Parts: sequence; C-alpha cells; structure tokens
Amino acid sequence: MSASLSVPITPTIASDAAPESPSTQAHARKRLRVLMCAFAASPVRGSEPSFGWNIPLHLAKHHDMTVLAAPEAANEPLRDEIEAWFRANGPVGGLTFHFVERPPMSRLLQRDDQNASLLRPFYYTGYAAWQRAALKEARRLHAIQPFDVVHHLNITGYREPSYLWKLDAPFVWGPIGGAANIPWSYFDGFGLKDRLFYALRNLTNEAQKRLKFRSRKAAARAAHIWFIGEDERRMVSEIWGRPCSQLTETAPKEIFDLPPRVYDGKRPLKLAWSGAHIGRKALPIALEAIARLPDIPLELAVLGTGGSMPRWQALAWQLRIMEKVKWLGWLPHAQAIAALADADAFVFTGLQEGTPAVVPEALSMGLPVICHDACGMKFAVTDDCGIKIPRVSTQQSIEGFAAAIRRFVDNPGEIERFSRGAQQRARELSWEAKARTIAGVYENVVAARSGSGRSVQSAQV
Repeated sequence: MSASLSVPITPTIASDAAPESPSTQAHARKRLRVLMCAFAASPVRGSEPSFGWNIPLHLAKHHDMTVLAAPEAANEPLRDEIEAWFRANGPVGGLTFHFVERPPMSRLLQRDDQNASLLRPFYYTGYAAWQRAALKEARRLHAIQPFDVVHHLNITGYREPSYLWKLDAPFVWGPIGGAANIPWSYFDGFGLKDRLFYALRNLTNEAQKRLKFRSRKAAARAAHIWFIGEDERRMVSEIWGRPCSQLTETAPKEIFDLPPRVYDGKRPLKLAWSGAHIGRKALPIALEAIARLPDIPLELAVLGTGGSMPRWQALAWQLRIMEKVKWLGWLPHAQAIAALADADAFVFTGLQEGTPAVVPEALSMGLPVICHDACGMKFAVTDDCGIKIPRVSTQQSIEGFAAAIRRFVDNPGEIERFSRGAQQRARELSWEAKARTIAGVYENVVAARSGSGRSVQSAQV
C-alpha cells in the first residue's frame, strides 16, 4: 500500500532549502525519469533521513525524481515532517514522494523501544520486508511509465541493496557504508564490554561482506556503485570485483559566513570534540594526547553524552588534565554550534565511521580538523583543511594527535591557512555538489545503455 505526494519547487536562500526551479534553467540536457529508494527521509532530521531528503530535493533541479519512502521509522513521523515542509515552502516540481506502508515484519523488527536491542540482529530482516513492498510499488509505477534510472539511496548499509536492480532499467547504488571494522590494535583502549561487542561485530562483518548473496548480486547488476570510505572501496573492488567511486553521505547543514580562524599562539589553544560517548568514538585518544603535552596551554570542549562518559571522565582525572577539559554534555543544535564557533580546531578521534555529520559541519565553520586517515574522513578531509593521522594502533594515534596539536601551537599561522581550506572544502561537500555528481552519473549510465557513448565528468564529494 502506498500514497504519493507531489509538489512544485520554489527557491529559498538556505542551503537545506529547495534548489532552483527547473523552469528557470536552460534545458540543455534531457531531464531523466529517476526512481529512488530512500527508506528514511526528513527535512528536519540529521543522518540517514537528512540524506534521504536532501539528495532527491537537490537532484530535482536536474532530473525528475520519484522517491519511495517509509511514512515513519523509529517512531519518527517522517511523512508528517515532509508534508509540513511543503506546506511551509510551497510546491515542488520534479519531485514526487510515494510513501510505502511498512508491512508487519518491518514494524515488528525495526523498532525503537526498550526491546529494540534484543531485536537489533533482525533489523535487516524487517528492512528487507519493507524493501519487498517497495519493489511491488516500483513495478507498478514502472509499468505505468518506465523510469530511465533506478537508484537505491538509503539506508546506506551494504547489507541491504533493495530490490530495484530487478527492474528493467539501469541500477545505481549508494553510497554504501557499513564495511568498516575497528582494527584489533585499538582494542587495548576499550573496556571489556566494548571489546566483546566490537570483536563480534568485526567477525560478523567480515563474514557478511563475503556471504551476503543478494548484495553481491545487486552489485553485479549495478551500472554504478558509490562507496563512502576506504573499507567499502576495498569490499566493492576487491571482494565483489566491481568498479566504484567515492561519495560522502553527509553535507554541512549550512555554510557559515564566518571570517577564517586566527590563532596568535599567545593564548590557550581551543579544541572541540563532539560525538556519542561510545567506544568507537575513542575520545581517550584525545585525552591521552593532551596528557602528553603538559607544557602547552590548551582547552578541550567535549560535546555529547553516552555510556562511556563516566569512564572517560575518570581517565581525565587519572591523567591529571581534568582542568583542561570542559564536559558540555548534549546541547541543542544552536548551542552546539556556538560551542564549536568558540574553538580554533576540531578533534575527531572516531575509529569506525561513515562520514560523521559533525565533520562537514565543523569544516563549514572554518574549523581545521584533526582526524584519522580512515573511513569517510579520509575523503572528506583534505590536506588543505586538516591533519589526518594514520589509523595503525592506539599508541600511534595518541602520538599522532599530540603531534598535530603541537604543530598548531608551534605554527599558529597554520590555523588560518587550514581554516580557509575548511570553508572551501565545505562548499565542495554541499548537497548541491553531490547532486551535480549524481546527476552526471545518471546521464552516463543512460547514455551507455543507449550506446551513445556520451560521458559526463564527475568529481568525488
């Protein structure tokens, strides 16, 4: 069962708002009919729902987008939020949402309540049930008027490729994530519970990369695959034997018109860290790095909360750096932005990620980023906007983060140089830039199928 919503677009100024109306563009190229599967989409949420909303919204500038989406997920009223946005912003041409109701299996296994942790191993079973319902709706729509391209967008995990590849149309997939493991050399920084959890995940993940038959079959049928990070690239190219290209799944919520950061070296260096307080975010790496710099005046603002917070605070006391760390907890978005705006640089120690939204958001504020040279950060952060630390072992990461912090103190002018690069990189990671890249790939795969040989150049974003 499904319902649809179609509204024309009116342009607004904010970066998360609608792209320019198709009617105002020069029609130098044919607008393709694209069917996109985006289980989670919302104009007011982050992560997967933000991706599922912003990508088709901005692609509507280039092609006619029909999106299959769930009306609600994890107790989030996604359809209500989309309809409220349209009422506030006006109709959208070139963009149609079809809301596919969740079958009983999806409602049972994709839950967000006190029993959800027990059902988590069966999440993808419930998700596949919804995807089968989405395929039924896709076939109905395709029979009425065939699509030129079909695209499985989200949820981005490689374990669920949807069923759109069964349609008679070029299939594109991604960007896909979920392939990253935490290197075993970092387990010495975890408590016992985290060691057991991430060890089991590593082993299960390696098996699923090789044994998920439907994922490999979808990849074999795909005309194009995007990956998020280096782990996904290796999975697609080396295990599945398929070509692929990189695309980040997050973008800055807005590009802040702020002057570049300036640090004169005469005051304490202000650092910020933000994220859930869970094992894979690895804040202790930053705490240990700071402890190795007793001669450097600095402050670290820590945003977020979670189960690891008491252990991390105890570590800060043990390292005798508690006076240098401000534990700000969870903050509303506006207050979190203000806390980041007060920093000179952003420190992100995550070990197993896609491209966490906080990274492009920090870049959009002109914050140089210190992070691992791994996962989605490997591609989102360049040598012009941050310092990337090899993800080798806990001790080498501590030494690398400490050296990067000292580098900023010893060379204060680098803060301003990296800050300018951060603002430029944020523009390159925008939703508009991603939409241009994706639209070009659509045109390429359609041209390849028709035999015209036309090629559109696309960049990594």
